[in-house]
Order: sequence, then C-alpha cells, then structure tokens
Amino acid sequence: MVLKLLPFYFVFTSNDDVKDLLIFGHSIDTWLIYVLIFFGLTALAFVSVWFIGLLAERQSDKSIKQPWE
Repeated sequence: MVLKLLPFYFVFTSNDDVKDLLIFGHSIDTWLIYVLIFFGLTALAFVSVWFIGLLAERQSDKSIKQPWE
C-alpha cells in the first residue's frame, strides 16, 4: 500500500504545486536569493585569488612563463 503511494508523493503536476513548498523552513524564492549570494561570493573569491597571484608574480623579479617553457 505504501509503495503504491510513494511515487505520487514525489510527482508534481505543475510548477504551481511547489510554490508553497518549504525546504528547511524557507520558500524557494529565499533559496534562490541564497544561491545568488553564494555564487557571487565564490566568484569574487575566485577573481581575488587570480588577482592576488597576478600581483605576486608581477612584484617578483621572475617573468611569467608559460607552462610549456
């Protein structure tokens, strides 16, 4: 009996079914904002690591070489 009802628990017929769904107590709109903030912070960290590496390479007396050189 339980196994027959299990697929219906996970099936949505339209996007309207999930608009009021709460994931860990937050709506889907809140999670989208959290994801955008997370991606923004990780992109900022990625760019800053490359920029700091570029500054460190320029301040050293060594020239920047390609990996195959």
